[in-house]
Amino acid sequence: MKRSLIVAALLLLGGCSGQEEPPPPPQGQGRVPDANVFSGQVRALERAEGVEQTIQDAAERQRQAIEAQTSR
Repeated sequence: MKRSLIVAALLLLGGCSGQEEPPPPPQGQGRVPDANVFSGQVRALERAEGVEQTIQDAAERQRQAIEAQTSR
């Protein structure tokens, strides 16, 4: 019994030595294919980003118009 506990402890400690480095991540797989489960959500996010840019541009034009009228 005592011997089996010592062997188990040595195996556990030996398994946690961490001498091997993990394998590097696979290369060339950085892009997700266009047709996948999330393509609808990706398109919706892209449209939302376009709308956000439009709103920011309009707000900037409005700030410039206000600034032009107050500086006269």
